[in-house]
Amino acid sequence: LPKGVKTTANLPGAVTYGWHLSGSVMPVPPYGSSDIPGSDTASKLIVNQPNGNTEVAITGVMNGLNPNTTYTVYLAKPYTKYTAANVTGITGFNFEWQGSNYVHSANLNQTKSDVTGDGGYPAGGPYTYAWTITNGYVSGNHLHLVMDYMKGANCTMTMDGDINSPGNITNGTWTDNCGGIRTSTWTSLGKATQYKGTTWFPGYFTSTIPSFTFTTDEFGSGSWHVNVKDADLAGLISPYMLSVWINGGSATILVSDNFTVVK
Repeated sequence: LPKGVKTTANLPGAVTYGWHLSGSVMPVPPYGSSDIPGSDTASKLIVNQPNGNTEVAITGVMNGLNPNTTYTVYLAKPYTKYTAANVTGITGFNFEWQGSNYVHSANLNQTKSDVTGDGGYPAGGPYTYAWTITNGYVSGNHLHLVMDYMKGANCTMTMDGDINSPGNITNGTWTDNCGGIRTSTWTSLGKATQYKGTTWFPGYFTSTIPSFTFTTDEFGSGSWHVNVKDADLAGLISPYMLSVWINGGSATILVSDNFTVVK
């Protein structure tokens, strides 16, 4: 076929792709702090792949944004939607102390990165302990817990550990002040879920297409259009996958679905 002519299977056709609030597909923080709820469903991204030297024509029809505001559009590489680590599958802690193992049950609750919960020594054990988590979070794949003993002891324990891909805890360490400062290691019972996804802006799709801006009207609506030409793909390796990122001020507020450019 002559240069710039696509096959019959790739004839022109406009496809609408979805937008997402940045906090729903990327880590929180840093994403999500400036999101405008409703702007993702009110806005549209239209991708048309005509024949000829324009490989793809991209149009953004933006609604639900702040009025009379300038936003920046970035054509970016594809990304993997972020899924936060989750520790609710952990059912117990195995604490090592002076060569012996002590298993405690655990009941963890997680909302975004915040972790709460309680637990204690299993029924039937020689001692009965109960504790509650007073401070806990998951940052990336790192788990941090602070727990106060409510029964069997009057002290505080701090726990740290990293979630690996099978969902086990590695580098687990604990410190408490039960009868003096003690410290040792721990492992988990049950399975956590490791986070996945691109954690930051995945990078420009190509340096030949710089970012650009559009300004909304008094109703918070605006539009923009960009053509990706054959020359813009020079030096890139197929498949040519893109995503579109919208920034308001210095913060990303909208991220599109990934889509493929057919050359």
